[in-house]
Amino acid sequence: MARMFPSSDPCLPHYKSLLVQGDYHPSAPIHICLSVPTDSKALLLSSSRKALIHSLREYNSEWLHTKSGTGNACQGSSKVDIFYPPTPNHLVVLLAALRTHKASEPIPVDNKGTLDSIPSLLVLHELSAYFLPMNDNNPYTIASYLLLVTHALALTNFLSQEQQTPMRLTLFDSQVDKLKLPVLRAPTLSVFGGEESSNETSRPESVAFQVHKYFEWVGTFNRSDPDDDSPSEGDGVRRCALTLHKQGSDILTDIVWEWSEIPGQTHSRDEKPTTAFAWS
Repeated sequence: MARMFPSSDPCLPHYKSLLVQGDYHPSAPIHICLSVPTDSKALLLSSSRKALIHSLREYNSEWLHTKSGTGNACQGSSKVDIFYPPTPNHLVVLLAALRTHKASEPIPVDNKGTLDSIPSLLVLHELSAYFLPMNDNNPYTIASYLLLVTHALALTNFLSQEQQTPMRLTLFDSQVDKLKLPVLRAPTLSVFGGEESSNETSRPESVAFQVHKYFEWVGTFNRSDPDDDSPSEGDGVRRCALTLHKQGSDILTDIVWEWSEIPGQTHSRDEKPTTAFAWS
């Protein structure tokens, strides 16, 4: 079963597509990739290698620090392929090019776009980073974001035709609930006079409102500031919650998990304490 934490429980409900938004812990995309079955593989596409590594180092997961070099973890990580397309256009090309190769096909093999087997999981990481910061000179619209999602869904549907278990799609985006883009871009030149249009800018709209419609489940993380917590919980303890909502269902059926992130051990003199999970 898919999970976003180092322990075997709790597990995510069965899903075909999942959007994870809010302040999720940086190790969540790694854990969900490592949780695929031993005979399967995962594909992680991140908007920035530098940002992904930086967030993992700053969070300093206790489990990743102590267990990532063990045999089981290394075996699991060998089944994870990671790509870092630097722009939305690069991501679209990559999603369109990915495929598996059959010996009977006369098409030459593309070393970068050909997979040795069909992944059971496709993870997109921080798509909002492509569209930030938001300003009037930004050429993107809501459709620019949705295009990436639809290409990812098309890839999962295409590759799922060759296997019994459908390929799952998970999107991690901590900024999607804050991201706003225009629905349309006003033309930069006047239709009649040929002069630049100065005051015809489209009003930005919420991207999350549209993106939610493409996913079966939406998970929302909430992590409190350690300074806001009760002193009785100890210094640096952060209270956290994850709400999983199935689209179209009553909110009373939402799944809610609660836990604390607590400072762990310091493994070297110059290193910050690790972060561990304590379940309520």
